[in-house]
Amino acid sequence: MMVAGTAAAVGMALVNERRPQPVFAEAFPQPKPLVAGIGARVGQLPNAREAVGRRFVSAALIGVAVILLAASIPAMTALISSIRSSSSPARPLYGPPAELRAASGVAGDWARSASDAAPPAPQLGAAVMAAAAEAERWQQVKALVTIAHEREAQQRALASQRAGAGAPYSVNAASGYAPGTVLLSRITIYGCTGPGGGYCNRMSSGGEPFAGAAACSSNLAFGTKLKIDGDPTGRTYECLDRGMLSPTWVDVYFSDTADGMAWQRQLGSTMSRIRIVN
Repeated sequence: MMVAGTAAAVGMALVNERRPQPVFAEAFPQPKPLVAGIGARVGQLPNAREAVGRRFVSAALIGVAVILLAASIPAMTALISSIRSSSSPARPLYGPPAELRAASGVAGDWARSASDAAPPAPQLGAAVMAAAAEAERWQQVKALVTIAHEREAQQRALASQRAGAGAPYSVNAASGYAPGTVLLSRITIYGCTGPGGGYCNRMSSGGEPFAGAAACSSNLAFGTKLKIDGDPTGRTYECLDRGMLSPTWVDVYFSDTADGMAWQRQLGSTMSRIRIVN
């Protein structure tokens, strides 16, 4: 009712705008001098009612037209939108393309779906901390490897320096065994450089280590000379060094332990017979 009344008022105003004087002023013109008396003024009332009725009908029609026009705007907008949507495939206005949404499980609210798919903050923080700790461990390993390489290089340089000074020498002492005595012995190697190296100092007998020297268990006296069965070099070794070696044990010296390990592979075993020479 309020809308209809407003439309009628608008229509009335529009009608009045087209005339030099209001409707009611036209319906009730200024009275003329009474010439014909009271009967003449009474005869004017039907004309006034007819004029007012025409104005109200015009205002009502204009109001109805305005209401119909206002009501038709949303309908026309919806019709145009449906025509556009039917002529072109529907595409989401925001977020990933429609063909990717189904594969990723993303619904219409793609931003919320992406947020829900992200790990919780504590889990994400733990992953970041774990990655940082792993990177730190790798840095430590790298530093240790670098230190090991530098140490090995220093040992090699020291061994090469001592190669000239560490000339073979002999204690020239009797072994205490009859020459040709055969003993079953454990055979190992040690050295200055290479894996497990670091034995670059003087031997227990007082001289510099050299190829052909050996550290022997205490049942083999300093100066004992021996040969090892199966030795690819056929060398004669002399006991000039000591170690925590249980009887009977011969630990052969090599400047580079890598050469010693290759020699022991050719020997074929860590147990072998030794033959006393002196």
